[in-house]
Amino acid sequence: MNRHTNNLKQQIERVLRWEQSSHWRSRDFVQLSELIRKHTHRLVDAQELQLFWQSSVVLSASFLDTLAQFVDYDDWDNFCTRNFYGTVEVDEETEMLHAPMWEIPTRWVIAICWFSVLASLAVTILLIWKH
Repeated sequence: MNRHTNNLKQQIERVLRWEQSSHWRSRDFVQLSELIRKHTHRLVDAQELQLFWQSSVVLSASFLDTLAQFVDYDDWDNFCTRNFYGTVEVDEETEMLHAPMWEIPTRWVIAICWFSVLASLAVTILLIWKH
């Protein structure tokens, strides 16, 4: 079941096209809850979503059914059956847009920090030399 719940999370994240879920905040789960309600006409609590994303805790079967319906499956059983062989189907209509978060690679951050240190030293040397 854990493999299927992780697969479900990945499919939802792919549909949303948001930043990595590890960066989601409470307001993102509230927004996801609203998107799920609009698409499925079923209410899923934002705190339940956050708990599910952080620990894969499932509070009810209807919770999984609703999430599966959000990514255009009939229910959780249908999701598990259709994804048993790794088939992933994302309907164009289901795709939601959210401004993607840019993640700066670590090597860039390190390079910027070193450049900043070198620039500071150069300015300091120039100021001392001009005095």
